[in-house]
Amino acid sequence: MLNTLTLSEAIQEVPAIGATRASDKTSGTYQFVSTRNILEHVQEQGWKITGATSQGRSLHAQHRVTLVHEKDLAIAQDADGGQDGILRIELFNSHNLSKRFMMALGYFRFACSNGLVIATGPAETIRTKHRFSDKRMGVIMDQIASVSERFPRVLNTINEFKTRQLTEAEQKTFAEYAIRGRYLYRQALPKSFSHLGDMVEKILQSRRDADAGNSTWEVFNRVQENIVRGIEGTTRPMRGYGDTVRVNQLLWKGAEMTLQYDKNPLKNHLLGLLVKDGKKGKISS
Repeated sequence: MLNTLTLSEAIQEVPAIGATRASDKTSGTYQFVSTRNILEHVQEQGWKITGATSQGRSLHAQHRVTLVHEKDLAIAQDADGGQDGILRIELFNSHNLSKRFMMALGYFRFACSNGLVIATGPAETIRTKHRFSDKRMGVIMDQIASVSERFPRVLNTINEFKTRQLTEAEQKTFAEYAIRGRYLYRQALPKSFSHLGDMVEKILQSRRDADAGNSTWEVFNRVQENIVRGIEGTTRPMRGYGDTVRVNQLLWKGAEMTLQYDKNPLKNHLLGLLVKDGKKGKISS
């Protein structure tokens, strides 16, 4: 069962949500984007706050708010509903130049609560520079209102993931792609990865019986969880919001590639996604 937070409780957890002005370090052209104001608007559309975190207690720190629609909360409370996850929106913001406002479509898995962020096209990630206006607020609200309309397509893709069976070689290809994507913006893989084959085996290990299979969905979920949460004694958990979103989206795009290609063509197209675009919060289209 998912717990919800009132706006006041969320602000108590993350003071930056309630900030009323930007950091003094910002310039005169920087437009303050109020997280509280945005949340007040989305709550009117039936979205509930289910989580809030920040990178520090400062009023201007980077912060993340998880939103789930009230109709999907009812699904989450129905243990016999037959659905293994629900839609969610991840909101990211800061008031100190460290992060511009962003919302991303996500998926909440009941099995492990891991933070899967979906990228099926540019519209799935909404970014706004800190040059805000009431008109832009209206655009964002329209985007959020349309998210539920896109969710059936996401569920259909997940069902396709569940039917696509990956060979052992394809699983290793996907795991290597995930590792390289995780460290895409480093000049080289960490020295501990000198034996990439051993790392691939660890990334493919399952943490629960539900993910111990050969389908794209099962392989994706265990690779995604191991990459994001880290493997004790081997890799550290991912902490940065931007990097977490980037890697989540990269993995989703890679999973989609398994529906179109196999064997060597799959490997070649996965490598084609590993393109640095100079902006770590984005992925190749």
